[in-house]
Amino acid sequence: MKILLCASEAAPYAKTGGLADVIGALPKALKQNGQDVRVIMPYYKKIKEQQIAYYQGYAYVRIGSQTEYVGVFHAICDGVDFYFIDNDRYFYRDALYGYGDDGERFAFFDFAVLEALRVVDFFPDIIHCNDWQTGLIPYILKANYNGYYEYNRIKTVYSIHNIQYQGIFPMDMMQILFMPYSSSLEFGGCINFMKTAIMESNAITTVSPTYKNEVLTDYYGYKLNNILGLRYFDFEGILNGIDTDKYNPQTDKYIFKNYSIKNAIDGKKANKLELLKEFNLDCEDVPLFGLVSRLAEQKGIELLMPILDDVINYSNAKFILMGSGDKVYENFFKMMESKYPNRFKCYIGYSDSMAQKIYAGCDIFLMPSKFEPCGLGQMIAMRYGALPLVRETGGLKDTVSPYNEFEETGTGFSFTNFNAHDLKEVMFLAINTYNNKKGVWKKLVKQAMEKDYSWRQSALEYINLYNKLTK
Repeated sequence: MKILLCASEAAPYAKTGGLADVIGALPKALKQNGQDVRVIMPYYKKIKEQQIAYYQGYAYVRIGSQTEYVGVFHAICDGVDFYFIDNDRYFYRDALYGYGDDGERFAFFDFAVLEALRVVDFFPDIIHCNDWQTGLIPYILKANYNGYYEYNRIKTVYSIHNIQYQGIFPMDMMQILFMPYSSSLEFGGCINFMKTAIMESNAITTVSPTYKNEVLTDYYGYKLNNILGLRYFDFEGILNGIDTDKYNPQTDKYIFKNYSIKNAIDGKKANKLELLKEFNLDCEDVPLFGLVSRLAEQKGIELLMPILDDVINYSNAKFILMGSGDKVYENFFKMMESKYPNRFKCYIGYSDSMAQKIYAGCDIFLMPSKFEPCGLGQMIAMRYGALPLVRETGGLKDTVSPYNEFEETGTGFSFTNFNAHDLKEVMFLAINTYNNKKGVWKKLVKQAMEKDYSWRQSALEYINLYNKLTK
């Protein structure tokens, strides 16, 4: 089967979040299952300057009164073909998103993807679109290409990675879109890329079974829950996986000492001591909390703010937290580091190597998210033997089994209600378990590391969906 994955970012070429990790790893898993899978994304400035792709050809698309150049470049990564849409006006910029013309930029991309099929002579059975930036593709395919045999047999799948970001723009944008108006395009008096894709795709997925159920409610659905309800029988929740080649404590080149499930306790102890040294913390055998996250409201950082003083003052725990984002949270972390220099350290920014050192070195990995469509951090943490402490939402609920102190089972710790008191209680439970039940802790680490969150099973679920659509 021929599959084209369309996305605004993909590892290792361009990344701002988990979407890039998914588009970097899922194609490899599909290819391993015998599928002819390829990826198409924008040719951003940071990719273009590396000169790693080769020119394939060009086409043109109409945007408003102008005809825009569509360059197509090609590269191969881990055996997967990547195509890049080149247009300096739209993509030769320092950042991926955050511009006033983002609507026009990604409308251009969506038109360009379909023209690029002719350039590379690849007409897939399935076009798999991801998040709002590719939301117009299913509609453009039906509206502009219905008369072409190579196109009208293509089926579309649309994956929602985060329903909060929908691609909402003024209706004036219709003046630059070279396609007929449809009610599928409009929502609340605006063009809504995500709503368009939900209405026009052959199938819709999201990134975990629990998140699928959540986004059908008023609280989590960000006003699109009723629209999704109209497509309920075409809507599936398929759990994301992680790249188990990249995140492997046995081979990870970034961590201080490699280890496996057989020597996990000793391996983690060695990594923990080196991590503590790197952050100028005393090398004691005390519970170490780690966090690797965007610092945004979604991530539940606000729950930590009123309780960290109590946790630090009434326990022996230490903290190493990494992230960037909202200045309120960044400044809070800096203040806590100044206040507790021997217990609390922060790394403002992001580094792949440091993230993996934190996964390998920490005992407890914090993810108290307000909502989490899937989450990758908790799965990576378990791969490295760090026990996740999560709120029971979305993919966190689907992947972390809470510690049962009577049966000594579980792969982490969890709480249900989004409030600071519940978070503090479960943090103390984790601290006390680490301090006073070493045998139980060792058992929990083993249980966590035994979990398989590779893309193998998820890839098979996608293949089943693709097959269902093409029959």
